[in-house]
Amino acid sequence: MKMTIAVPLDTDLNVYTLNPWTAPLFAIYLIEGNDDNVTYQCLEQKKNPWIEEEESILCDPMMCEDGCSDIVKADLNHPADHYIILEVVNGCTYLIAKTCCRNVEKVLENGGIEIYLLPPIIKDPDLAIKRLLVNLKFTNSILNIHKRLK
Repeated sequence: MKMTIAVPLDTDLNVYTLNPWTAPLFAIYLIEGNDDNVTYQCLEQKKNPWIEEEESILCDPMMCEDGCSDIVKADLNHPADHYIILEVVNGCTYLIAKTCCRNVEKVLENGGIEIYLLPPIIKDPDLAIKRLLVNLKFTNSILNIHKRLK
């Protein structure tokens, strides 16, 4: 097994709690393993291209917790704005998130990326990845999950 997973992060490097489209960073992890052992490693952290230098969202200043405001949603061209997230997570198998707006769900679906929804209590990216791996259908025989250091 070999795949990559994207995890949206806040500025403290915890799992981002809001819509991943607004996350300041994304950590990209490489997952490798066989039937018994799986390792994961953070390959890189990528800055969200929608974030300005002063770390405010370019798109929608009235954004709601679950996504874009009703004013922006009324613009028929707006869903296309969300495709910029693929610049960061393209090629990943999964994106771990606590919540997603419908536009992000659709973009990721069109990009071939599955969303794994995480309970709000989990803040640690390592724990989020372990939870995903334990819950995947094809990993029911894993005995060990290890973080590989660079």
